[in-house]
Amino acid sequence: MRNVIWKIAKGQGLFTGKLKYYQYISEFVTGTQLIHGEKERLLKEKAQRSYKIPHSKKTSIARSSIMAWVKLYQDGQSIESLMPKARKDKGNFRTLDKNLAMEIRNARRANPSLTVPMLIKILKRDKVINVNENIRLTSIYRFLKNEKLSKENSKTKDRRKFEAEFPNEVWQSDVMHGPKVKVGSAHKKAYLHGIIDDHSRFIVHAQFCVDEKLSTFKDCFRKAIEKRGLPIKLYVDNGACYSAVNLEQITACLGIGITHTPPYTPQGRGKIERWFKTVRECFLPLQTSVVKLEVLNEKLDEWVDEYNENIHSSIKMSPAKKYKKNLECVRSAPDRLIDYFRLIEFRMMAPDRTFRINNKYYEGPSALIGRRVELRFHKEKPDEIEVFFNNESYGMSVLVDVHVNSRIGREYKDESGELFESGEKK
Repeated sequence: MRNVIWKIAKGQGLFTGKLKYYQYISEFVTGTQLIHGEKERLLKEKAQRSYKIPHSKKTSIARSSIMAWVKLYQDGQSIESLMPKARKDKGNFRTLDKNLAMEIRNARRANPSLTVPMLIKILKRDKVINVNENIRLTSIYRFLKNEKLSKENSKTKDRRKFEAEFPNEVWQSDVMHGPKVKVGSAHKKAYLHGIIDDHSRFIVHAQFCVDEKLSTFKDCFRKAIEKRGLPIKLYVDNGACYSAVNLEQITACLGIGITHTPPYTPQGRGKIERWFKTVRECFLPLQTSVVKLEVLNEKLDEWVDEYNENIHSSIKMSPAKKYKKNLECVRSAPDRLIDYFRLIEFRMMAPDRTFRINNKYYEGPSALIGRRVELRFHKEKPDEIEVFFNNESYGMSVLVDVHVNSRIGREYKDESGELFESGEKK
């Protein structure tokens, strides 16, 4: 039982541990004169009483233990005397004799990368210890640690806590697997796309969708920018949608840097991962039935608004309040933001001023013949293609109609550079 109380002392602090001893014997050592039979009555009462002892299943204290503590206190006349005495051989390893300890020390110094199991095999091979002798691995591990000969963990990476200095300096984004939702007459799995501001923990956008494709993330990312302006950097993992070339094109056009965390290191996106944990613990348990996707997102929007306005334990204020502190640093979204989210392809303009894309031929300006042009278009509107060269727009291309072209003369230039059509001067 004395060892149990010592565990309490280790867990709750030295002074608290001393008081745990003292509270059981205080009536016997405070100098109060007990009448005849009173001491024995108290001892019996304490031995029969139930106690709530931390870190132990025991609920009673033996009479002999109480008497032993009383004697310890009376001998030392202080609370310190109640504490267990330190081992005289502290620092020594009783299972390792001096010769064995020296051999272990020398072997590790000779080969620092040697594992403990291999070290034991070598010691048995060299007959330092008997082949059938069992030595506890934990004893050797502790010995090596005490001798400062433990192997350094070369796989440990330098991970430091960080926080962006201003709102919209860094946005973290990731996808969480969500519940089943109703989409039409079918039940489908939902995925939560979340984007959090690193500086303030403010949720700039969150939305349940039925997939984790690039097109879905682009839609969520665009909505976040429409609501909160442009971030300076987007911090994501190496998922397929985040590694897509089109996302790099979009962020480059908007002047947004994109950084990918190393594979298998979710610690780098700790803030969005911690928010996902909050969603799983505090939001999803409230959803007791399968609902339509739109209904689930309506409930999520309300919950996110409440989350942004509540005090956050890490920053000691609400995410909304911290986010709004330095809004003068935030870049507003550009006009016609939707156009920045188009697909981008590159083609060489043929001598007949056409290019081929999506198995169709389109005409561009003759000034770009022989040039590698940039073509921007929405996947939903593949025929509405805007032609760019050197970041300058040359207008919309036209789907080739060979029958119309047969009735239109071609353009030529004379030596002076004047344009002619079908041999006639314009």
